[in-house]
Amino acid sequence: MVQDDIACPGADRPLACRRHPMTSRNDVQEQGTRFMSLPSRAGRALAISLSGLVTLAQPALAQPAPVAEPRLITMQGEGQAAANPDLAVVTGGTQIQARTARDAMEGNSRIMRAVQQALREVGVEERDISTSALSLQPTIEYQQNTNRPRVVGYSAGHQLTIRVRDLAKLGDVLDRMVTAGANQVDGLQLTVSDWSKKVDEARAAAIADAKRKASILAAAAGARIGRVMRIEEQGAAPPRPMPRMATAQAARADAVPVATGDQNFRMSVTVTWELVD
Repeated sequence: MVQDDIACPGADRPLACRRHPMTSRNDVQEQGTRFMSLPSRAGRALAISLSGLVTLAQPALAQPAPVAEPRLITMQGEGQAAANPDLAVVTGGTQIQARTARDAMEGNSRIMRAVQQALREVGVEERDISTSALSLQPTIEYQQNTNRPRVVGYSAGHQLTIRVRDLAKLGDVLDRMVTAGANQVDGLQLTVSDWSKKVDEARAAAIADAKRKASILAAAAGARIGRVMRIEEQGAAPPRPMPRMATAQAARADAVPVATGDQNFRMSVTVTWELVD
């Protein structure tokens, strides 16, 4: 038995509204519901896709703009400061021979006590007198027939390091040492006692030199130097003491002329500035 057609709006009767054999009104309505629900599902899928695109695009839009790197100028500077030496370092002492080790050590000690007393009398302070070396060695001879070594005596040595802070007394110090019995004056060095101040002066001069040259180049390029970005220092060691040769024979002279001269303290720096308009 065929049921009547289902009434549908409009002149045309869509496929979903047409009656199918052996179908009821409820079946037709259920099919129509499934058919009409397809566009709604597709719309929801499209909305989800668009929402995802917007979400993915948000991080890219939130990134900050790149910051331009500062313009820099790097320049090296040299500086120096001169100073006249005010300290003399003398090394000298005694070296004696004796038949026994005891005699060598006792004889050496007796002479060194006299030398140290003479240094104190000429104005050298106790803190400026120190023992820098002490030695005792056997004296060896080889027999002619057997070539065997034989101890024939002992040699004792005692070396002092003396700091003379008043260079006007240097000649007198050397003379009194030798007169008291010192038979070795190994050397003399002239230096600056407080060299750190001169190094600081050389540092300041090096910075000023680098700044002067950087300012000239920046002005030629239509800019000027701004804040300091980096400073590097090359070399901060004190100058080596100036050696002066001295011997016990020379120290016996009536006058020991000592030409001190100047010592130069040199520093080098590398400075980086920011360039500004």
